[in-house]
Amino acid sequence: MILEYLAAEGGISLLDVNPGLMIWTVITFLLVFFVLKWKAWTPIADALDERSNKIHSDIERAETIKNEAETKLNEYLTRLDGLKEEGYQILTEAKKDAEVIKEDILESSRKEAAAIKARGLRDAKLAADQAIEDIHREVANLSVIIAGQILGKTMSTEDHKKLIAETIEKFRSLN
Repeated sequence: MILEYLAAEGGISLLDVNPGLMIWTVITFLLVFFVLKWKAWTPIADALDERSNKIHSDIERAETIKNEAETKLNEYLTRLDGLKEEGYQILTEAKKDAEVIKEDILESSRKEAAAIKARGLRDAKLAADQAIEDIHREVANLSVIIAGQILGKTMSTEDHKKLIAETIEKFRSLN
């Protein structure tokens, strides 16, 4: 707006070339350019270079740390695989040991059962033999009593024992 006002008044035309103004504009531009280059550009460029170097060193350090982390990860994974394998071996050994213990227990149980069975059979045979012996004695006693009643006489204790012993021997010889 201000330029339009001045142009309308006839003071300044934007399209007019003014050589004096042009020279001072170029001199001012060059002066500001060199002063900025001397005072501002060098520190800015140095700061940018320093920042760039720091970024590059940080990137290199990050890559080094990354490589170290990957190396450690691979080491841990290798150790983990080794531990897994060791765990599988321990489990396999434990299963084998459990199987051996199981077989030992079963064998011990079988032997104990056989011993109990043999003892039971022996006890049963002894009981049967004792029962047969008792039956033989009872049969002999009854035979003597019946024989005494048939003959009409009573036997003495000694005759009775002798007859019982003979009868038992006869029964034993039959078996």
